[in-house]
Amino acid sequence: MPLALAAPQLLIVFLFFFWPAWKAIWWSFHLVRPFGNGSVFVGAENYLRILGDESFYSSLQATVIFTAGSVLLAIFIALLLAGCVQLNLRGRKIFRHFFIWPYAVAGAALGVMLKFFINPVLGPMAVVNSLWPGLWDPHLNGSEAMLALIFAFAWTQVPFNFVVFVAALQTVPDDYLAAAAIDGAGPVRRFFDIQLPLIAPFVFFAAVINVIEAFTHSFGLVDTLTQGGPGGATNILVYKIFSDGFVGLDLSGSSALSVIMMLCIVVLTALQFHFFSDRMGYER
Repeated sequence: MPLALAAPQLLIVFLFFFWPAWKAIWWSFHLVRPFGNGSVFVGAENYLRILGDESFYSSLQATVIFTAGSVLLAIFIALLLAGCVQLNLRGRKIFRHFFIWPYAVAGAALGVMLKFFINPVLGPMAVVNSLWPGLWDPHLNGSEAMLALIFAFAWTQVPFNFVVFVAALQTVPDDYLAAAAIDGAGPVRRFFDIQLPLIAPFVFFAAVINVIEAFTHSFGLVDTLTQGGPGGATNILVYKIFSDGFVGLDLSGSSALSVIMMLCIVVLTALQFHFFSDRMGYER
């Protein structure tokens, strides 16, 4: 009976996770014809071709910049908001609900809205160009396009981090905060000296989740906001996999690139646990 009840979920996981992952690994070692009719085993040739391509390293650099910027910004804003709602301010319960709502907005929908917002001619940002002509043009300036993408993706991750940090702050004993207040420590000093060290494991958890989300679930936002441009400045790995596989019809190369991205996520997560496990109180 337990297996019968779990069978539908197991079937979904197999069809939409394990089977595509296995096919990606299989295709990465073969030269696959884009319209079927067989494949040829080529070994590690697809990986060598990707590692020798300069566009791969450009995409990897863009991915690192995008991930680091969006994760740090999302954690900083979420910590700031969570610390503010912990204060005895009027209406803090209402603000808790408002800060969670953006998590329901899909990345593709957000990209469509922000594409108009950052438009240097018609959007609200056109005011900047009216004051200083040519100052804002993300269609031509790769740094500005990356900056807009970082802010947009960080906005999608703030609600999740906010929920985690609010729950974590509620676990801090009130006796510690009361003792610090008696000693004359203000809200900011209590946050950095008491609350932040105690919730450090939760911050670490949110950072790992945000990094994985930046690597895997940023496609919709990039596709609708920048399409990897201008000049490949925002062509992060997840979007390069799509463009190489479905636009360039290089199924073998895109499969090898997806395997490399999966290995990057595994290595990055392992390094985070290795360097931060002792500080965060985790046991190896």
